[in-house]
Amino acid sequence: MNKPLPSLDDWNFMRRTYTQIVDNTIKPWNDDLIPPTLGYSIVPGVPVPPPYYAKLSPGKGRGLFASRYIKEGELVHDGTVSDIIFPNAMKFRQFVFSLPRDFACDAAEWVWMQPLEKGGDYHLLIGINISALMNSGGKDWHDEEGKTVNTVPESGYEGKFYATRDIQEGEEILTDYDVYYTKWSLVGLG
Repeated sequence: MNKPLPSLDDWNFMRRTYTQIVDNTIKPWNDDLIPPTLGYSIVPGVPVPPPYYAKLSPGKGRGLFASRYIKEGELVHDGTVSDIIFPNAMKFRQFVFSLPRDFACDAAEWVWMQPLEKGGDYHLLIGINISALMNSGGKDWHDEEGKTVNTVPESGYEGKFYATRDIQEGEEILTDYDVYYTKWSLVGLG
């Protein structure tokens, strides 16, 4: 459970692999002045990262923590800017099987499925930056301290995550993994 935080070289390796295996037409990540170790430019073209940083989370492994006070209702993560959509399950499989074992395990942990619009088809998505390290809160997710969820999207098809309450600087950013319905057969897996 105590895997190290991915380095800049690790993130860049995964991104190059995605570009080579899945989609070589994707806009180059190096256009973003924010390195994946700090997230991404939460507003495209403005080199300001999201309000969190990565570090080890007691009992959870890697996690995200507030880099400053975050006000209730504030945008915490914008997946519409940073998340990558796999075109199909075969491309996801090719990506995972092309990675070294440790990276493949990470990719398998970081992928999720969601529709991109109300009533839309389900897609496989992944974050290839520190946003992928966001943990889920509550006892259902082996959180013995019962830390509560403090960041969720407005619906099961939205990619923007908002603070559900004020979050203090240094507090772990926790979402609810169950906000996105999961039935892998809907995306060609399982």
